[in-house]
Order: sequence, then C-alpha cells, then structure tokens
Amino acid sequence: MSRTAVFMIILLGTLCLEPACADGARLADRNWQEISSDNFRIKSVLEEEETIELLRHLEVMRASLGDSSEVSTYESRVPTIILAVDNHDDYVSIGAPDFSAGYFVSDLRENAILIEHTAGSRGIQIILHEYAHYLNKQSGQIRFPRWFEEGNAEYLSNSRVRDQAFEYGMAPQGHLATLNFMNWMPLAALLATDDTSAMNNEEAALFYGQSWLMVHYLRSLPDADQTLPATLARYARLASSGTPPSEAFSQAFSVDLEDFEQSLLKYYLEKDFSSRTVPVNTALPGFSPQVSDMSRSEAQLALANMALRLEAFDVAEQWFKAALTDDDLRAHAEAGLGRILGRRGDLDGANQRFETAIYLMAWDFRIWMDYAQYWAQQLSTAYDSKSREKAASRLIESLQNALTISEATPELNSLMGLAYLAKGRDVAGAIDYLEAAIEAAPQDQATRMLLARAYLFVFQPDDAIAVAESVLRFEHQANVLTDAAHDVIKDAHELRRRMN
Repeated sequence: MSRTAVFMIILLGTLCLEPACADGARLADRNWQEISSDNFRIKSVLEEEETIELLRHLEVMRASLGDSSEVSTYESRVPTIILAVDNHDDYVSIGAPDFSAGYFVSDLRENAILIEHTAGSRGIQIILHEYAHYLNKQSGQIRFPRWFEEGNAEYLSNSRVRDQAFEYGMAPQGHLATLNFMNWMPLAALLATDDTSAMNNEEAALFYGQSWLMVHYLRSLPDADQTLPATLARYARLASSGTPPSEAFSQAFSVDLEDFEQSLLKYYLEKDFSSRTVPVNTALPGFSPQVSDMSRSEAQLALANMALRLEAFDVAEQWFKAALTDDDLRAHAEAGLGRILGRRGDLDGANQRFETAIYLMAWDFRIWMDYAQYWAQQLSTAYDSKSREKAASRLIESLQNALTISEATPELNSLMGLAYLAKGRDVAGAIDYLEAAIEAAPQDQATRMLLARAYLFVFQPDDAIAVAESVLRFEHQANVLTDAAHDVIKDAHELRRRMN
C-alpha cells in the first residue's frame, strides 16, 4: 500500500480501521525483547524461546523459497519491521482487523508485519503467511488477485521443518473443516473479492479456505510451476483492461467457470492434498539469535509506529505521547505526533511538533523523512499555485536535509520526483529521481504513474504509454491508479498525433 502519489494525489493508505479500546500502558509494560537473526528482527512480547523458534522457521523458509539477496530484511533499502504479541485484544487494539491474526503493510519506506501468537493461532504459520506476502511484494511484476495472494500465502505457510527439509503445501485442518461444514462462496464472488476488511469471521474463514483450495489445486496441475506465472500475468492484463474477473479467469486459464468449480469440488472430495518438500540445511549453521531487552519507552514507540502504519491514530497518539518522557526517544515521538496532527488537518500543531523534533535531533534521517511526508501531504491537498509552490519547496528542503545524513532511499527519490514535478521546472531531474525509485522498488505503481506523467511533460509519449501500461498490468482492478493510467495513455496518443 504505497503512500506515494499520482501527480498531485498522495495515496495516504487504504486502511480505515477503527481500533478497539487499547490498554496501552498495560501492553507497553510487558517484557519486550528485540531478537535478531541474520535476516530477520522481531520486537516481541512472546517468550524468548517462542520468538527464536519463529525466527528459525523464517530463516528456513527464506533458505528454501525466499529472497536470494544477501542483505537482511531489516538492513535493506526498504526494511521489514516485525512485531509479535500474544493476545488477540492487544493485536486488534494496535489497529489490525478483528478477523485476522497477522497483517502485512508495505510502502516505499518499510514493510511491516504484525502477528498474534496465542493458543488459538499458530504464530509460526501466521508469520510465514505474512512473509509469503513479503516475497510476493518483492517480485514487483504483477499484482496478484486477492484470492491468489491469500491462497498462495496459506499454501506456502502451512508447513513444517523436517530433518534437512522444508515441507509445505500441507492441508490445514481448519480450512478443511470450514470447507466441509459451510456453504461455499460462488466462484464468481471469490474471484471478484478484492477487500476482506469488511468480512466477518465466518466469511473470512470461507474466503481463505476456498482461496487455499484453489491455489493448491492449480499448483497440483501438470507443469504448474512453469505455466502458472504466465497464466496469472495474462489474467492481470485481461482484468486491468476492464474484463470482469470471471471472464478474465476463464480466458486466462482456458476453462469454463462451471467446469472449473466441478473440478475444484472433485479435488476437495478426493482429499489427496500432496505436500511438497525442498531440501535445506535445517540446522542453519551460524544461527545464533541476538537478544536485547527493550525499555518501556522503546516498546511504546514501536507500538505507536505500528499503529500509525495501520492508521489507528488515536492509539498511536497515546503511545507517542507516553514516549515523550524519554529524552532519547522524544524527538521520534514528536515527529510521530506531527504526522498524526498533519493527517487531522491541525497544521499549526503539526509544525510545532516537527520543529521540536528537528531541534532535538536534526541529524536523524527518519525525522526528516517524516517531515517530508508531512509536506508531501500538504502538496497533495494544495489547490492554488502559491500553496503548491510553498509545499513543494519545503518538501525539497526536507529531503535535501535528509540527504546530508544518509543515501537516498526509494521513498526519498519518489518524493523528490513528486516535488520537482509540482514545481514544474526540472522535469528531467524528476525523471532521474523517479527512475531511481522504481529501480529499487519496482512494485510501487504510484511512482510509475508519476514517471509516466513526467514523460509526457518532456514529449516522450511512447515511454509514457509503456509505463502506464505496466501499471495496468499490475493494478488489475479499477482504482485511482488505473484511471490515471488510462488518462496518460489517452494524452500520450494525442501528443503523438500532434507531434506527427
């Protein structure tokens, strides 16, 4: 979920979650630890042994199926933050949907995973499910339909570590029971589902169960490993062109929908759900997690930042305010409060918070990027040229200060491109920044739309069309990005006609 914007439109997240009432003091007062392995770091309230076991399974899955990069997830240019709690009420209070037990959020700054590990939920399976979302996000080629995104995460995460092997694709008893006792969703409804946040527990269980079954069936077909990626890409192209999901599925997979439903039912009734095994050194040579205790204020700041990612602003505000008492963390808490106040439209309050944060810690890269995000938001809501000029100038100033501290990140490059386009003076420079952002984070389609519009400004209609079409291949359901992509393609064809 990118928070970068199509030109003059900042996508400030798509979650609108109303958190349950949180007892922030109680959760922050728990014994929090930060536990790190070579590639993952978890901030956890679980028992130390439980957290280490989660890390071990993550490392095995990564070695078996995952990221081939030698950079750890928490040291990459878009780091991955993992937070683990052991109580469902606490999990929901941070801002996650009630029906879930794990949640993945991603933008150009960071990936974030929130998981619940309780007696009623398998923390290992949940964290592997969310890591599967991370792997899909890293591919950056197409946006998978929701049924495949969730079904594939379930397919990969229902696994176990055996001697010298990682076994996945196992049949989860919970999904089998759901499919056995509940009336299935019509396949057309399943294919059309793009948002599960409004589902109740029963609806969500059925959606996830049927999605898992579909993926398991599709992956059981002959040559699935070779043919499925191309078929999904074809599905994305059809859906992005406006073809209804059911028709797009039928055409891409060359099946009749009713026949496919019958085949799926037959596959379920046979209950021959073969798992797959990947050889891997499960001993993990060198696996030696590092453990450090977190202070109460560090826990408050970690919780506040996770709640902010999930747009649970009231809860985030409570934790940020609590962290103000820690002199070492106060600057980050002030900046967090500045972002919240900015989102609420309290510009005077936001500016005061950011000014305090910068006074306390002007050498901190993240604080300057928080300030930049604030000015990007002001830019997206400015309706006159004077306001846009001011916001763009302040955005560039914030980003330039950040660059004096650290190298450019995808977030910084994207925001700099946005600011340059808004000022309308150095479009070639904007293109350089936007191309750098996309090279590092190819999955961010909002930045692609900024780039497509920039190509129009420098009279490169063919490049604009190519980039806009790549967005349509990714965003296979209509939204603000697809609307903008179609507009760019239309404008590019008109520009080409005038140039000829």
